[in-house]
Amino acid sequence: MSVILVTGASRGIGAVLANNLATLGHTVYAGVRKPQENWDLREARGDIRPLVLDVTDPVQIREAVSAIVLNEGGVDVLINNAGVAWFAPAEEMSDYVLRTTMETNFFGAVRCTQEVLPLMRRNRSGQIIMISTLAAARGLPLESAYCASKSALEAYAESLRHEVVRFGINVSVVEPGITDGGLSTSIPDPEAKSSSAYQPLLDHTFDYYEGAHATRESAELIVDCVSSILKGEESAFRYRLGELAPVIESAVRASGHQAESIVRTALGIDWWVKGDER
Repeated sequence: MSVILVTGASRGIGAVLANNLATLGHTVYAGVRKPQENWDLREARGDIRPLVLDVTDPVQIREAVSAIVLNEGGVDVLINNAGVAWFAPAEEMSDYVLRTTMETNFFGAVRCTQEVLPLMRRNRSGQIIMISTLAAARGLPLESAYCASKSALEAYAESLRHEVVRFGINVSVVEPGITDGGLSTSIPDPEAKSSSAYQPLLDHTFDYYEGAHATRESAELIVDCVSSILKGEESAFRYRLGELAPVIESAVRASGHQAESIVRTALGIDWWVKGDER
């Protein structure tokens, strides 16, 4: 069994991962920004240990990893799950949202990775898993900051994989789609400029995600994928999950207008692109 650090584990996908991995017998350290709010971890049935960890705070990252090393001797697996997302047109996006998204989704994961890599390298073993999104492959409207942060994370992970494989360290990316408890429950940018120009697209997008609520996929898909990686049953770099995965695969293989058409049709925004009324 492994010593695992899961970031962003207070609720949603992170809490599901922490709970399930602990139940499987792993020792799981669940990084949470506010321990008093880790409601989703209170019914854990395995060896799960919440610890204060805001991935935008380098000091907390260092202290968290040091505490795990003191207790366990090292970190076998890092699951970079912490993430934030807001809906906003790129033109109107606030500086706060853009910077917070990049600080959390990209820089936070990078800092956590840098903190555990020396330990894994000395042990000549380790697993780093980035919880990304299908939206990293093709940019989606109103999610430019989120898509950009996850695309950057995947490029970083791909480069890192080449560098550390000689030390017995594996790097993987997991791309879920619309997941129950995931970031598809994004909220509007509270500081975005007020404009009616993009309002029809905003209304449509909220309706789209709200309508998808009943068909959101279980976070168990992600748990099963991560479990397979940890067991050594899987050795690929990227894992695309869920019903939308084939759509994204098609968009990735396509080019130019064809790729754009696939995304626009999937999201139901052809009317917007054509300048029609909803």
